[in-house]
Amino acid sequence: MRTDEIKQLIKQGESLSIAFARRISSAYINERRVIEIMACLANAEGGTLLIGVDSDGNVSGCHPFHGDHTDPAQLAAAIFRQTSPGLPVDVTVAEVDGREVVAIHAHPQPSPVATKWGVYRTRRLNAQGTPECAGMEPAYLFTRYRDANGMDWALSPAGGASMKDLDPRAIATYRAMVNDERLRSLSDAPLVRALGFLDDSAEPVSLGAVALFGTAEALRRHLPHHQLTVSDRRGTPRTVRSSAPLAPMLADLKRNEESLGAAFPLVVNALAHRDYFMPGAVYVALDADGARVSSPGGAPRGVDLEAAAAGTPTYAPRSLYLATALARTDVMPGAGEGLAAAGAGRVSFAGTHEQGVVASVEWALSLIHISEPTRQAEIS
Repeated sequence: MRTDEIKQLIKQGESLSIAFARRISSAYINERRVIEIMACLANAEGGTLLIGVDSDGNVSGCHPFHGDHTDPAQLAAAIFRQTSPGLPVDVTVAEVDGREVVAIHAHPQPSPVATKWGVYRTRRLNAQGTPECAGMEPAYLFTRYRDANGMDWALSPAGGASMKDLDPRAIATYRAMVNDERLRSLSDAPLVRALGFLDDSAEPVSLGAVALFGTAEALRRHLPHHQLTVSDRRGTPRTVRSSAPLAPMLADLKRNEESLGAAFPLVVNALAHRDYFMPGAVYVALDADGARVSSPGGAPRGVDLEAAAAGTPTYAPRSLYLATALARTDVMPGAGEGLAAAGAGRVSFAGTHEQGVVASVEWALSLIHISEPTRQAEIS
């Protein structure tokens, strides 16, 4: 990193990708703390730590890390050796305004980076809008590992579950929506098996089966965050909550498709691709201007939300097996076409962050005069 680049970073001030650290003596930031900060930056959008720069941007200089000097290669090796997986970094020692500054840069990492002593942190803004390193919540940490390693969560075993934990009525509802004649002809267990959610192992039923067909007790035990909340403020305000398995929930949404309008594909996509291990419900807010759909968890890895908002077909499901099961029904359009159905250029993802996707859409003129009885259709 060149000196002029370091000066530019100092001028920008601290942010989610830039951190300052004071070290006028060895009593200040040590090597252990440096390693924690670099892992923190790598777990977010990547960034640069400038050692020898105070929080106000004043260059106070970096006291040497290795005797009478700082060895860039030695510092980089220590960071790589004391992180898991090993974090490669670029270390530069430069003179800025007559004082030595150490710049350490790391790229964002797909898999969470921990210190060898078990610290998992990521960069975020606190309540005052100040960037800080904060601990990663277990659910978010699991999500990052799962996405990085390509695990399909819907194939994970539902420990202790059997076919008795699946509601035959939910399976029947799914069967009625299926557009595949072969699937419609199967009885319950063969149908679940054909979807890939039942096998002959010691734990035969997967979480995908519970999500689609689980009894109330099975959902509470295995997927406690599954819920849909619809708040309709068009006309007489009303709020409807549902914790039904996905099959009957989507059937109810299909019956209310006209009332939901352009929000319908957004809701279906949220339920299909939300992170079921993150706390919170899929929340739908409907008002006179449009709809806002919030779902827990960031966008699935590989999804370009800007392209999706522009109407470009996007297919990178959080669970390939669950998305395929839903695509076999008349509720979802073709692969990657869900958001396009809401209308190119009308969908916005403003407000989306790493732990939640927010999709908004304005009503088309044709939806402004929806009749009161239609608007009030209930989602059970």
